[in-house]
Amino acid sequence: MAYYDAVRSGMANTRALFGRLGFRSVIIEGEDFEFSKDPGSANGNAVVYSSKNENLLPYLKNGARAIIPQNPETLEEMEKYVKDMKDYGTSFIIDASAIENAYGTYRALLMGKFRDCTEVMLGKDIAVGIASLARNEAEALAPQQLMAICGALGMDKNGAKRALAENRSIISKQ
Repeated sequence: MAYYDAVRSGMANTRALFGRLGFRSVIIEGEDFEFSKDPGSANGNAVVYSSKNENLLPYLKNGARAIIPQNPETLEEMEKYVKDMKDYGTSFIIDASAIENAYGTYRALLMGKFRDCTEVMLGKDIAVGIASLARNEAEALAPQQLMAICGALGMDKNGAKRALAENRSIISKQ
């Protein structure tokens, strides 16, 4: 099975690194996908959801390809958008960098919320992907590390592999 990671624009010159880590390819922000800054630019783009005061429905209606929640509050909010995500064909991306950069009890809280949200998404047949969304080489993770995070979130081995394989179809513009 071919694995794909998605990273931030600062990683554009490191494609070879991801090959050495074990990925078929890497999907880079600005080249292969875009983050939507407002609902009007959502069509075919990913949305980083970081404020529960922000309404996701306009992004979903305007064709957001994937939602990438960032913190426990927004993960909790995701449950009210599950039906709309299903209706509009929007996917859910687990941001491994949000988990990896968290410490202590905050990390445990974040993992618990990601686990609950992932369970809901999988229960409603919403496509789930996982990506490092690395900003620099130090944040790059190997496929095995991403699969371990999926396992901690309650996914079985096949589900974790599928989450890594589906990144390309979920995130990239193709």
